[in-house]
Amino acid sequence: MGAWVLGFGGLALLYGGIASLVLLGLARLGGRFPGWRALPFLFSTLTFVFLTQHPFPDPATMSCPVPGATPQLIPMHFLETFARLERRGAGWLEMVRNRTLAAAAMNFLLCGVIGMTLAAHASRLRTAALFGVLLTLSVELTQLTGFWGLWPCAWRQFDVDDLLLNAPGVIAGFALARALWWRRRAP
Repeated sequence: MGAWVLGFGGLALLYGGIASLVLLGLARLGGRFPGWRALPFLFSTLTFVFLTQHPFPDPATMSCPVPGATPQLIPMHFLETFARLERRGAGWLEMVRNRTLAAAAMNFLLCGVIGMTLAAHASRLRTAALFGVLLTLSVELTQLTGFWGLWPCAWRQFDVDDLLLNAPGVIAGFALARALWWRRRAP
């Protein structure tokens, strides 16, 4: 994993934190402060959004179309990568380092964290499901459209697997947090 990946992740965490505090500050000024317990949900969601959109390219030097931004439209494509590595006898370290498999796992896990933090604010599973679907759909369409036409072309890849993994990640995290909450309340 290159140093730029860690720097990029660190910046997404920083941006997510700053944006969360700004939103909470604006809500407080507007008299609609939800309380500090909203911070984990805002932070995890905004960090995810920043991770999926940044780094923004320089439109002046951008060469369209960006080869790495070709849409991936094959459902569960990451399973082909897993099967190929498995047939080749790849060890767990090679699988963990594989970009396709790592992206699939991280999408599910990051969205699971979002679902866990959402559980503090919503009580229905269908609310979590709807939020997960809308979040991932908006992120993927933003990537597909080059930030809704603000850039001359897409620079991040629209991936149907992200749609298939992110929303279930939110739902799984939500269900896990609710189950843990109910377990703590049981006598």
